[in-house]
Amino acid sequence: MAGARSGWPCPTSLGDALEIQRGLCEAAAAAGCALIGGDVSDIDGPLVIDVCAAGSVAEGRFLRRDAGRAGDLLVVTGRLGRAAAGLRLLLGAAPPAARRDEVAWRSALLDPVVRLAEGQALVEAGVRCGGDMSDGLLAEAERTGAASGCGVELWLEAVPVDEALAGVFGDAWQELALGGGEDFELLFALEPEALATLRSRWAGRAPLTVVGRLGAGAGVRLLQGEGGVELPLPAVRSRHYG
Repeated sequence: MAGARSGWPCPTSLGDALEIQRGLCEAAAAAGCALIGGDVSDIDGPLVIDVCAAGSVAEGRFLRRDAGRAGDLLVVTGRLGRAAAGLRLLLGAAPPAARRDEVAWRSALLDPVVRLAEGQALVEAGVRCGGDMSDGLLAEAERTGAASGCGVELWLEAVPVDEALAGVFGDAWQELALGGGEDFELLFALEPEALATLRSRWAGRAPLTVVGRLGAGAGVRLLQGEGGVELPLPAVRSRHYG
């Protein structure tokens, strides 16, 4: 279930209010979640929407960051960097791109697809370690490694991105894909021998890409590829608060 509170700047049209209500209801329905109430207030500042969701889950039926083991592969769903590219487009901080790419990147930011079905499918397949990457691949990999008591290797060449990302943003694609955030894809860990079985059951879902491995030690190391030269970590990280 979910509840939502909003602060409306004056003036706000009824049409805008109804559109936001429609969007909240659509998002709740897509997640199988009931919208149970809310409140509306006038404010002097910009629009504020505050959402609280609550629910329950059976023991062992969820992904957790502390269930990884040294030797596990790190796998992501989908493609990374799209939402960060969309934000730069909206802020006017990006070079022109092909129309289809601009549409896809803006949509990734403004109308993201949350991988609820994929998360449930991972649990059904026996995967226990994972989380979403709304804060970016680097941040989530760091959290997963720390919670699991492992070091992390990420392989830059393996990170899945749109081909146009590097063409439009140059080397900055690495910052977008590794630290941009808001992609809402999943990062999970599993034993190497379990990957083939998972792929065989994965048809029709978001693509899976191996991007690294858990190992001994602590912290995150970025390599050019598996067994390749170590690279500096991008300085850019997604931060919700300044």
